Amino acid sequence: MVEKIRLADVENVPTDELVPLISDRFDNLVTVAIAEAVSGYVPQRTRRLLRKAEWRQDWQDALLCADGELQVATERMRYTHDPRLETTEHRLRRVRVRRNEASVLVKKLRRHDFLGSVERRAGTDSRLTAQGWLRTAFPDEYAGLLTRERNRIGVLEEGGEPSFRDVHEQIEYACAHGWLTAPRSPEVDGLLAAADAVVRHTAADDAKDQEGRNAALRHPLLLGRWENALRELGRTTAVRARAETPHALGVLPDDFYALPRPEATGVLNARRFLAALQQRRLEYKRYVRQLTQALRERARENPYVLAAAEAKAGASALLVARHPGEYAYVLAALAPYEERDGVLPLALVSSPRRAELKREVLAALADGTWTPSG
Repeated sequence: MVEKIRLADVENVPTDELVPLISDRFDNLVTVAIAEAVSGYVPQRTRRLLRKAEWRQDWQDALLCADGELQVATERMRYTHDPRLETTEHRLRRVRVRRNEASVLVKKLRRHDFLGSVERRAGTDSRLTAQGWLRTAFPDEYAGLLTRERNRIGVLEEGGEPSFRDVHEQIEYACAHGWLTAPRSPEVDGLLAAADAVVRHTAADDAKDQEGRNAALRHPLLLGRWENALRELGRTTAVRARAETPHALGVLPDDFYALPRPEATGVLNARRFLAALQQRRLEYKRYVRQLTQALRERARENPYVLAAAEAKAGASALLVARHPGEYAYVLAALAPYEERDGVLPLALVSSPRRAELKREVLAALADGTWTPSG
């Protein structure tokens, strides 16, 4: 079991030794995020680590979790006149400053990822866009060419993955085919077969335990049921916690501090539990993100995926060769929007004008009005 680190320890742990501690335990990452926000003695290497591309989203989630923990702590201290309130409020303010910084960095990361994505390259490349519209205009012909190319290359139709309704179905498929290795304990098998109420009770116990973690809930095959349980627990707790939503604590209502102590204590306890549920949902998101990243990396190396892409490119080229006039027409329709030869602006990729232009082009191809004499 990976050890739990304390806030005061963070500045003394070398960054290289810190990595496995925060990789395997999300609560350790939360501790490091708080320490980095409030202490001036955390090593610069640790500060830089949290801001690296591969850690930014985890860092942001950890700060969101720390925000919730510290907020409910300040609420309780304010109600009980705890002398530690000023120190805790300072920590909360510093965490929120870091949370804003992390949000900006994550947005930059997502934009960078999009700019380098296949979807962006296809969307801003006039030729790839024209080929895509041509495939839409001649679907049956393209399907026949694709089958021919698949046969030529030796790509079987059933060799690829099926369509998935959600990420959990994809994870289940990957586990069944050995692409994700996750041994199943008796407790995992028991929860997989259990009623929803049992899973909710297990998830609630896990959220209440600040120190421990139920490994069974974090098994890939149980992530979907765990998330459903957390969502339901959040929905039923939000009212008792006087929260804005199951996903956001919000501020306590003005009349809270006039409540009798037993009732106020019940609200504070509910808010603490809701903050713990929100932390677990962030932890759940981290596990899903790690698994989907592993599956994406595997897909990039999958010979079937590479061969299927080759077959698609070959079929598209054959379709262009069969319809050179139509292809030239689509390119001419896109040309006025190009930033430079063959390159469309990023702003056009998801704009209403692009969708409208595509409808116009496809309609002209369908009724024959695309030709000068049409």
